[in-house]
Amino acid sequence: MYKKILVPLDGSEKANAAAEHAIELAAKLDAEVTLYHVIPALSPYGNSNLNGAYQQIHNEIQATGEETLQKAQDNFAKSGVKLDIKVIWGDPAEEICREAKEREFDLIVMGSRGLGEIRGFIMGSVSNRVVRHASTPVLIVR
Repeated sequence: MYKKILVPLDGSEKANAAAEHAIELAAKLDAEVTLYHVIPALSPYGNSNLNGAYQQIHNEIQATGEETLQKAQDNFAKSGVKLDIKVIWGDPAEEICREAKEREFDLIVMGSRGLGEIRGFIMGSVSNRVVRHASTPVLIVR
């Protein structure tokens, strides 16, 4: 039924709960899991004085995303589930939907709200956008 499960993570408690649920499900179904972190793109500024600062911020955000996934991968290493991790830059909902379609995932498992709860309340959460636009089944964990 489900052999490839995509789990978007942002470091929030709800995303971590979704990852735990996905790992349990994957263990029962002999499925593989990809832990996926999408970093919202930064707007570069044209001022050359800011380019060094921009690159430093970019690198730190990238490292934080990689650390988030590495911690999750380490936490689930004993589960026996085949785990993969991937960090990408872009619009989170769009990239999650694109990844699920292009790599032919059978299921997306994600938290109901992530780190951007206030922004999500105003603009619509990433999980809501993924549910509406994904061509793959989506399981939302509360």
